Amino acid sequence: MEKVVAYGDVQKLSRVFGVSRSGYYAYLKRKRIDRDAKAKKQVFQVYQRYEGKYGYRLLQLFLWQDQGIWMNHKKVLRLMQAHGIQSRIRRKRRFGSTCAAAERVSENRLKRDFTAEKPNSEMGN
Repeated sequence: MEKVVAYGDVQKLSRVFGVSRSGYYAYLKRKRIDRDAKAKKQVFQVYQRYEGKYGYRLLQLFLWQDQGIWMNHKKVLRLMQAHGIQSRIRRKRRFGSTCAAAERVSENRLKRDFTAEKPNSEMGN
């Protein structure tokens, strides 16, 4: 809610602070304008296009690649925070063998015998 100041009060205050009356009114007018409205829309479109998978760094890159718009990464982050959006955190995938444990055991090609007759004795006398 904006507080209305009488004309005479504005004149006195402008003299005290050393600013012009027109500067004060220009400030009030500027305050109402959302300069980033177009940029917010563009960031949100790219965010939706990629299903919210990516963070501000990649969104900055996709803005440049897809729409030819260069925007600072800090601005992209600020606009994402203003929208309340962030990247979806995905689980890391582990790439390993998919076969069962029994299938990973190698074949005994050397045919060596590692059995002992009794504990702590030499093998295969």
